[in-house]
Amino acid sequence: MNRPSGFKGFTFMALGQLISISGTAMTQLALSFWVWDKYGMATPFSIMNVLFFGASVTFTLLAGSLVDRWPRKLSIILPDLASGILTLIALALYVTNSLSLSYLYVMSLINGIFSAFQFPAYSVAMSAMLKKEEYARANALFSISEAAPALVAPILAGTLLKVIGLEGVMTIDVVTFVLAILVVMWIHIPDTRSKHETAFEWNRFKSDLTFGFRYIRQRKPLLLLLTVFLLTNFFDGFGNTLFAPYILARTNSNPVALGTVQSFFGIGGLLGGILLSVWSVPGRKVYGLLAGIAISAAAIAVQGVARSILIMCPMAILISFGSVLANSHSQAIWQSIVPIELQGRVFSARRFIAQALSAIPMFLSGPIVDYVLTPVFSKNNVLTLITGYGKAGAIGFLIAAGGVLSLFVIAWSLTNTTLLHVEDLASPVTTVPVQAETTEPAHPPVEP
Repeated sequence: MNRPSGFKGFTFMALGQLISISGTAMTQLALSFWVWDKYGMATPFSIMNVLFFGASVTFTLLAGSLVDRWPRKLSIILPDLASGILTLIALALYVTNSLSLSYLYVMSLINGIFSAFQFPAYSVAMSAMLKKEEYARANALFSISEAAPALVAPILAGTLLKVIGLEGVMTIDVVTFVLAILVVMWIHIPDTRSKHETAFEWNRFKSDLTFGFRYIRQRKPLLLLLTVFLLTNFFDGFGNTLFAPYILARTNSNPVALGTVQSFFGIGGLLGGILLSVWSVPGRKVYGLLAGIAISAAAIAVQGVARSILIMCPMAILISFGSVLANSHSQAIWQSIVPIELQGRVFSARRFIAQALSAIPMFLSGPIVDYVLTPVFSKNNVLTLITGYGKAGAIGFLIAAGGVLSLFVIAWSLTNTTLLHVEDLASPVTTVPVQAETTEPAHPPVEP
């Protein structure tokens, strides 16, 4: 039997990832519920997010260069293999009553390191397996494989927690990792590396790490565009880190409610992807980008004052839809400006710059809620009238404040002529479609 190759093989690989991402999303929600139920504090969520995010962003600068040198299948399998082993260990610790925050911190750090390899690995595999005219369909297929789990997995995990418990959810996750790895091993991925690419050259490696930064620094409009994402990622990061405990605090620790709201994020992402695949926003793409951030930021502000999931769910749709709108236009702008042969190095630096400060709100948001805001929101005052009492009110205030500050960033952007003319940098080079930006689990627009 011939192994699937080309678009057929890529379709199998995308389906394998759909299954694997679904299992991962279920475990993430289940572990979030376990942490909140056991400790009832926001700080652990901040620490886990900082460890995952910091490792992922740091190793992004290395991943692109290493993926170019490693066997294609190895680069794809490693993240799934690492996550599967870590989840299996977590399962063993849980059933023996030994699972602790310390292990979850280590798990977040290691998962963050390996997650840095996923985007470049699948991008390279796509280029190796497909013809150029198939890229658009492949990107659409892969986008659906990422959006669909966000729609189904959270509410499924919330329901299964009551039926098979945390150990059952993690067991399903391990099985999905195995299936995804077997699919990648089964299909045929051509090895397009040259001898020059497989050889490790230290001087070339160091140059790869710094080239993207130099390229962006020399183009002020691109640097300003990244500044918009850097600031909005920073402001929204305070609340986004604590989304799971926020919903649980609002709903008396109801995992089904958490899963329901998270599923609506998936609906927004799916609607955004489908709409933008058949319709283009007229005019300059930068306006579509800023409109997307504005929609998302406004919905985030409302999310922070919402007291019911009847309001949280439509806001989740708008947040996710705005994120897709912003990120897709950002990707199109960068593709039109940066030559193809430079995109890997430039895009790695781009992601690093856009997310450079995001670790700060991730680290500080939990302690700010637990030790600064919660005492304030335990008393009657103007703030409690707006966002409510206790931890729910404290986290809600942080979320709403981030959304409002992001709207101020957009207002500033609309007055900056240099930023608004960023597309004038576009060179007449031919570009190929690149996988759309993904922001899981970060719901606001986040440059990858």
